[in-house]
Amino acid sequence: MGKILFIDVDGTLVDSCHNLRERTNEALRRAARMGHRIVISSGRCVDGIRDISRQFDFPYCLSTLNGAYVVDENGAVVSENPFPPEDAILAADLIAKYSMGHLYFTGPCWGSGNSADYELEYSVVRTAGIHDSLDEVVRTRTVHKILACGDQRLDSSRAFLEEIRMRLDNYMIMPSSPIYIEINTPGTSKGSAVTRLCSLFGIPFSDSLAFGDWDNDISMFQAAGHAVCMANGSASARAQADEIAPSNDEDGLAVWIEENLIL
Repeated sequence: MGKILFIDVDGTLVDSCHNLRERTNEALRRAARMGHRIVISSGRCVDGIRDISRQFDFPYCLSTLNGAYVVDENGAVVSENPFPPEDAILAADLIAKYSMGHLYFTGPCWGSGNSADYELEYSVVRTAGIHDSLDEVVRTRTVHKILACGDQRLDSSRAFLEEIRMRLDNYMIMPSSPIYIEINTPGTSKGSAVTRLCSLFGIPFSDSLAFGDWDNDISMFQAAGHAVCMANGSASARAQADEIAPSNDEDGLAVWIEENLIL
């Protein structure tokens, strides 16, 4: 039986310009051909990965929104874990209170009512999103993840993080970059998707591999049988990994797969 690979996107699968390199794509293609399952495990939504996934010519699953919206190789929803409306409204109110930027994710879609945040996200994912206000969306749509945007070196961002963790104390709230704070519902994590998909496919946890670079990948590292962090990863993520691969700009994912799976 082949392995199952859980692969983070930004900082891992793609380079610093958010491009999928051909060497990495070829390594995944060869791994899939040898019977290994590929799971793209990202904080992004399904639409936010389309510019990348359309380059794949092999089967793959998607664990999106840090495990809040998981689809199988046929595109069928395996599981989802949305916000209760009252908690989504609370998160929106706190973001407004601290003048934070924001992105929101509803099912396979993304959006923002803040033009600067919308344009930045669009420049990365290259797929159009929703351009409605967060306050409106959390009252009219099912929201699966909210992303607060702000420099975490600033007092306002630190105060926001402290208060939202206190008010939503059972939620999964953590940085995923120096400017992004991920807000997911209780029990939602990349690690929960590892557990769910290994069980779905009947693959032992010992045959699961996790590749990532930031704090929101740590639960995935802890759940998988073997964890590989990119050299560009955060100190916390590197400390939780079983080994360190070269950076995403040095084709670290492809290097590890070539040296360990597709010899």
